Amino acid sequence: MAFDFIDFYILYKDHPRYNNTQMIEDDVIRIILQKWEMILLTNRGELLCDPSFGGDLLKYLHETKLSSEYIEGELRGQIRDYIPELEDATYILSVKFYEDPENYQEWMEVYLELNDYQVYAAIK
Repeated sequence: MAFDFIDFYILYKDHPRYNNTQMIEDDVIRIILQKWEMILLTNRGELLCDPSFGGDLLKYLHETKLSSEYIEGELRGQIRDYIPELEDATYILSVKFYEDPENYQEWMEVYLELNDYQVYAAIK
């Protein structure tokens, strides 16, 4: 699978790889990971031109009747709709909940594995 990308630079100012003079010409994996990061960090309704874009993870974390399988299904829907580069790729996606009784909270871990890349997101 050979792709050639020229895309807008979507890293935010405090991101460790941010460079305000750079335009992306990159491989498909970095494009996928940037899109994945955008999905994880965006709530539905925040993107004015597309109100269904976003992971809504903070909202889901505090819903009492949702399973990790439901949230995983929602994230797979986001991948299907907004990351077409993953259509033919093999990846692993999992969502798990953990309890932290000492701090009276629970947290969610979202894990994506693609080739040699492993991305963990912890939502508290």
